[in-house]
Amino acid sequence: MARGALGMTEPKGRGLGWLEPALEVLSRRYFGRVAADADWGVECWMRATGAALAERLGPALAEACAVAGVSVPKQCRAVLAVARLENERRTEEQEQELAELGPAFQEAGIRPILFKGLALARYYPARAARETGDVDLLVAPEELCGAEEVLRAAGYEHWAGGGGLSASYAVTFGRYGDHGEEQTVDLHPAWHEVAVGAAGIEVAVGESREPVAAGDVAGTRWNLLPPSVELYLTAAHAVLHGNRTLSVYLDLAVQLAAAGESTVAATTQLARFQGRDRHLKHALTAAAELFGLDLDPGHVTTLRRLGVPVGVRLGYAGAGFRLVPSSLVMELALRRGLRRKLAFLRWVVGHRGAAAVKANGRHSVGRLRRAVRGFRWLKGRVLRYRVLGSVPLRP
Repeated sequence: MARGALGMTEPKGRGLGWLEPALEVLSRRYFGRVAADADWGVECWMRATGAALAERLGPALAEACAVAGVSVPKQCRAVLAVARLENERRTEEQEQELAELGPAFQEAGIRPILFKGLALARYYPARAARETGDVDLLVAPEELCGAEEVLRAAGYEHWAGGGGLSASYAVTFGRYGDHGEEQTVDLHPAWHEVAVGAAGIEVAVGESREPVAAGDVAGTRWNLLPPSVELYLTAAHAVLHGNRTLSVYLDLAVQLAAAGESTVAATTQLARFQGRDRHLKHALTAAAELFGLDLDPGHVTTLRRLGVPVGVRLGYAGAGFRLVPSSLVMELALRRGLRRKLAFLRWVVGHRGAAAVKANGRHSVGRLRRAVRGFRWLKGRVLRYRVLGSVPLRP
């Protein structure tokens, strides 16, 4: 990355007061930032630990503190250690899932693309530092049925999605592990503009085509998104995902730190062609500010140039509250082109959800009623941080 636009020097410059100690340590561990001359007390660390857990940064913070030799209060250290150990357990379970499913898909002649999750975890310098979730697979529409057969043979059942929506929305399959834990796999026919191209050997982003990448994940060879598309998709996740915790921006930051200028340039081209240039700038600028990265001036948002703090831009309201607007509101605000905005509005409003899909077999739901129900996607959410030791965080 080119240097010089967003170097962070003051620990109080981000406007996310509760998280300042956590962001400083993460910046030091993952991006080589010089340690700030700040004396974080017990109360600061109690707040920072609770906020990091809410933002899904707990395992990364635990790993960063251990490697950087940062001394934290005993209670915080214990809670972070639990978060890291729990994530290691979930990561191991998911690695076992992938090791089982990879050969099964290969034998069936199906080549899904692994994205998000453990695909992004490979950018982190330590195993299980990234908080894991579901297994997400991008599958060519004509291979969805075959992929479902592979999952059912492995003991998975259909849990959500499908029906008439399966051409646009993820279909979720799940099973229970040996210890009763949920294991879920989402089959995506597309993720907004990103889809698997012909014969599974290329990725389509709108009209653009890129060859599929590949790599070893969990000891198994998987198809992966090419770096430029992966960066594009992670930036999209920072706007289009409903639960946009700051962990999404850490994902983006570790990718950005690893990306060469050619990758960033290719991502910028994709964003411009899809009307997501403002969208990409928002995500890159926020990630760079949060974690002390330097960013090329051409990727800096106007709001940043005007001096609007990143905390304000990310909805931090102070007192441990962060207001997360809906994906629909973010898309309508940042996406260029009226036709694109209206197309996305129709796409989201038409998404009835899993419960409605199941009910559709019994009752016909009118188009107007579906549209009215669809406007619930305008609703955002409030992310509330908790002081460590408060009732919601006690064992």
